Amino acid sequence: MVGGGLAVGAVLAGCNPFAPGLDDMPTDPNQLLGNPVTVRGFFDRFRSAYQLRDSTLYGQLLDRRFTFTYRDFAANVDRTWNRDVEISTTYKLFRAARTANLQWTQYLPTTDTLFSDTLVYVERSFQLSIEQRDNQQFQGAGSARLVLVRKQKGDPWRMRSWYDRSEF
Repeated sequence: MVGGGLAVGAVLAGCNPFAPGLDDMPTDPNQLLGNPVTVRGFFDRFRSAYQLRDSTLYGQLLDRRFTFTYRDFAANVDRTWNRDVEISTTYKLFRAARTANLQWTQYLPTTDTLFSDTLVYVERSFQLSIEQRDNQQFQGAGSARLVLVRKQKGDPWRMRSWYDRSEF
């Protein structure tokens, strides 16, 4: 009986009665995070990257030739940086944040995807709040004028450029 008791004990040791059961169906990340094959899904995925503070997820939304541009009001000029700087900046932002809440509001398509399967211009208003790990909080609103591209219909949209018009 001792040998049988050890076998039962070994089996039970590998079980955790408090652990949730495994799903039979794997979770589809496109349903969970947003499907970037659609413009709406692209913005859902963008929001998910910010909510999760996941720079890898965010980086997947950027085209290789991505540029970010913002207005430097003090110098009265536009400033631009490339994809590498954007990824680095966003990574640092996400690391410093305890929470990030991005809400897309108004949607202003400046072109219709009916005219092109591979290029769309969109202006989208947003609200962003960030609480840093040191308890500092930042809130702002603005709009992002985006150019989205893809090689062919059915491919995920990628952001080629972002002209930021934020109030931070």
